[in-house]
Amino acid sequence: MATLDRPKIEYRTPPDLVSEVTSGRLRIPDFQRGFKWGPRDVLDLFDSIWRGFPIGNLLLWLRPAPATRVQVGPLVVDAPAFDAAYWVVDGQQRITSLVGALTSAETSTDVRFRIHLDLERGSFQTLGLRQQPPGHWLPVSYLVDTSAMLGWWRRNNEWLNDGLVEVADMAAKAIREYQIPTYVVTADDELQLRRIFDRLNNTGKPMTKAEVFHALHAGMVGDEPSDLRGIGTSTAKHGFGRIDARLALRCVLAYRGGDIFRDDFHQEFRTDNDREETFHEVGTILGEVVTFLQRDAGIPHTRLVPYTHILPVLTRFVSRHGEPLGRVARLLRRWIWRGAVAGSQARATSVAAIRQAVAAVDASGAHQAAEELLRLLPRSSRFTADLEKVHLNHAAAKINLLGLLSVTPRDLRHGLPLNVATLYDGGEQPVRTITKGDAVPLARSFANRAVVGPMGGDSVRQLLASADSQVASSHLVDEIGQGLLAAGDDAAFLARRAMLVKGAIEEHVNSMAEWGARDGRAIAEMMREAA
Repeated sequence: MATLDRPKIEYRTPPDLVSEVTSGRLRIPDFQRGFKWGPRDVLDLFDSIWRGFPIGNLLLWLRPAPATRVQVGPLVVDAPAFDAAYWVVDGQQRITSLVGALTSAETSTDVRFRIHLDLERGSFQTLGLRQQPPGHWLPVSYLVDTSAMLGWWRRNNEWLNDGLVEVADMAAKAIREYQIPTYVVTADDELQLRRIFDRLNNTGKPMTKAEVFHALHAGMVGDEPSDLRGIGTSTAKHGFGRIDARLALRCVLAYRGGDIFRDDFHQEFRTDNDREETFHEVGTILGEVVTFLQRDAGIPHTRLVPYTHILPVLTRFVSRHGEPLGRVARLLRRWIWRGAVAGSQARATSVAAIRQAVAAVDASGAHQAAEELLRLLPRSSRFTADLEKVHLNHAAAKINLLGLLSVTPRDLRHGLPLNVATLYDGGEQPVRTITKGDAVPLARSFANRAVVGPMGGDSVRQLLASADSQVASSHLVDEIGQGLLAAGDDAAFLARRAMLVKGAIEEHVNSMAEWGARDGRAIAEMMREAA
């Protein structure tokens, strides 16, 4: 069995890191989490270097790297291929902070990298985007660039004194000479590398489960879904929007079997091929899940899924039983909608209930698995819409919005059916208020909400009041409601529309949930089998 040599201990200065990143030899893998530090974190890092405080170790992995475009903070480098490049395993936040500020303090549009040295106070400051630096503020990028520093001296020579020059020299010396302990792993075996990574990850800002999984199991390169972000993109390709890394992780774990909330990912994959095949399969399966949700369950976009746990459950279902069709699709639709109502009434869905649902789909057949899922839900035969639920971080509000979408709202300017998935992906906020002001009863409810496209400067109220009657009715505004809206009688308008909206939502939910319907196998199907 391959063994890992003892890590080689080296020391790097901040300018060394800048040089290695700009040459393309120091890489931050795509699977690493994004830059999460705030301005205060970056300021504290530079202050620690100024004072000679320790800032922790770096962990790098020496391995080949392809030619590609590399981005570290605001810095973008067209990097050549290397037989031996340094891949960052631990230290991304510190490296990004140092390299970003030391190369782009004067030009970056990200305030976290706009770090300046206040020569009068002898301290580091962040420069706001619209803030002009005082004359005695020096961009930290000048401290490691001799020509830039000399140019700054010449431009400000009239007022600079020996004391300010000494502060700048001391800061430049502190940054240029600061030694950062760096452990470099050279062998190919990942096991001990993961152990080192885990121990280093116990300090600093904790990483999420999805981020740890990224660091342990994402591919370095490739166009296939080779990491959790790639899996999120696979749903976007179907017009469903991206799912986040946390949800993608649960879908992967559901596909693999066992507890989808587990923490230990070290031995999740036997080989690189095992990992790559899993990511590819999960991406493909999620395409089938999305097709079912859009076609059969009436859920057009990830932002409208009442409870996200249905995606890992359905991922497991499709991996075991194939794409839901016919009677099976109908039973699963009931499970989604009945579960959404039950969860919204209980205000949550427990981890234990989600684990039970994932386990239930391992039944021997597709029908049995769908029936088992339905048996896990509490019995109910009635749904009452709560129009006061308007915030879309709640399942009840998503149910209300899906009810509005069930009547196929049309664009108020052009009359064409709206595609809410396209609106969300285009950055639009499709849910708008109709009347302004909160004093009127029902003004804060879904009676005062409409799904609209780009407004072009017009108000929802104006467009609804003057719209063609068929277009207005697609927003649950009848001719009487249009008249009340045009007359400015907001209270009467909202009362009338509340009745229509409530009825549409309840009719839609009840048709999807099919309360009281027989949830077993269809009688006609059983008769065909018996014959």
